[in-house]
Amino acid sequence: MAGSHQAPGNAPGTRRARPGAVLTAFLAVPLLVVLAFSLGGCFPRPTPGPSLAGAAPSVSPSTAPGPASAKAQRPASSSPALAAKPPVAGAPAGAPIQQLFAAGGNSLPDRALWDITDPSSVLVLVNKHHALVPRNYMPPFLVTPAVPTGSGEPVLLRRAAAAAVGQMFAAAAADGVNMTVMSSFRSYATQVSLYNSYAAQRGAEAADTASARPGYSEHQTGFAFDIGDAAVPASCAFTWCMASSPAGLWVAGHAAKYGFVVRYQLGLEGTTGYLAEPWHLRFVGAAVAQDMSRRGILTYEQYLGLPGAPGYE
Repeated sequence: MAGSHQAPGNAPGTRRARPGAVLTAFLAVPLLVVLAFSLGGCFPRPTPGPSLAGAAPSVSPSTAPGPASAKAQRPASSSPALAAKPPVAGAPAGAPIQQLFAAGGNSLPDRALWDITDPSSVLVLVNKHHALVPRNYMPPFLVTPAVPTGSGEPVLLRRAAAAAVGQMFAAAAADGVNMTVMSSFRSYATQVSLYNSYAAQRGAEAADTASARPGYSEHQTGFAFDIGDAAVPASCAFTWCMASSPAGLWVAGHAAKYGFVVRYQLGLEGTTGYLAEPWHLRFVGAAVAQDMSRRGILTYEQYLGLPGAPGYE
């Protein structure tokens, strides 16, 4: 056929490629690659294999914690009220007295006296585990209230206690109760003499249930006193019959109003360390005494959140 011929070395039946077609094919390859990437959704993506142990999880920007969420993940700090130092020194944080003072229900403006170890404080705890410091402590500003006395001892009390005694005795008298003071402040030297007398008569073990050792007596603080009743026989003084006397019954129901507690109650010798003394009153302030009464707490140790003191350590 005219115009047809075989190129030298070509196999029969094959055609020689034209230069333009080769160039077109060469340029089409990168275009196909670009098109494949731009249409990625049209191609299946490889399934990720199992993650390696210990590899950090991936976090997308939408789930990564920002400043607010990171702050929320931090441990909450303690409340300032809980972290603060308890208001009353010497008592455990959860004690009833701490709750009263933390709520502002106290009547002691001088915060320096919010201390159960300070012998000059109305809150001081004195028992067989807590001696006065110093042991021969002498309270300042002792005064004599204008109340009847049932013994030859002078009546001496701290100023706040003396004022409360005057008010309480006036209220008792208005109710027809003839209350007297049998004993009040005792010095360290007086307590030495009294305790030794008990020990000589009864032995030290028995004396420890009825009389405090020197330096361990509430009477030495000037905040404690013993009542009598002018309407009962003198033999009733300092005995259990005072519990059923008009004076004994009256203070059991009214003493808290004036800031006093009957310190040594029947059946609580294992806590207080002493036999019951319905005649022994201790001034702790009206707020504390009334709070103890409301709570039904009968011992100062329990109110302070402290264990009993049945014996000397």
